[in-house]
Amino acid sequence: MEDCQKASLPIIEDDVYGDLWFEQPPPKPLKANDKQGSVLYIGSVSKTFSPGLRIGWIDGPEPVINRLADIKMQTDYGSSSISQFLVNKWLKNGYEEDLTLVRSELKCRRDYMIEILNTYFSNIATWNIPSGGFYIWLKITPSISTRKLFEKALQEGILLNPGNIYDKDDHTHLRLSYSYATLDQIKKGLKRISELIIEMM
Repeated sequence: MEDCQKASLPIIEDDVYGDLWFEQPPPKPLKANDKQGSVLYIGSVSKTFSPGLRIGWIDGPEPVINRLADIKMQTDYGSSSISQFLVNKWLKNGYEEDLTLVRSELKCRRDYMIEILNTYFSNIATWNIPSGGFYIWLKITPSISTRKLFEKALQEGILLNPGNIYDKDDHTHLRLSYSYATLDQIKKGLKRISELIIEMM
């Protein structure tokens, strides 16, 4: 952060998953130590409350916020007043209790996905266990085309997020989500993906 401040480079801190930790809270955000106003801190309730409520916030220098507010107004005339009212009520009453439930459910889903990965992927992939959020990054160890894997899986009704969506040079990773699908869908989908990988080896 000091190097960026010396070079007058702003830092954008996207912390929309920050409240979705499992075992222990993450370190304080960079913004907590920002004395010069060089960090733009971004938060949202779209991951913790409801994806349909596109309500978020930015903490940063007033001139930057004013400019962003102007751009937002020109783009979509501002967020729904009803949505903002709902989020305001929720943040005042129930946010922490709901977060506890969401964290618990996501942790169970993560643990379940890890079990499935251990069963079907131990010889064909590696992964780290995330300490929060929605996703597991899977590194496929056999040399296969993740693009072809994506196409084959899609033909069977399984939607994958290959690594090259996020980095054009990444052809070995898949981003797996445990947040939305049912446990049965997670098991069936991952089992079939493992079979497709083995068929492509």
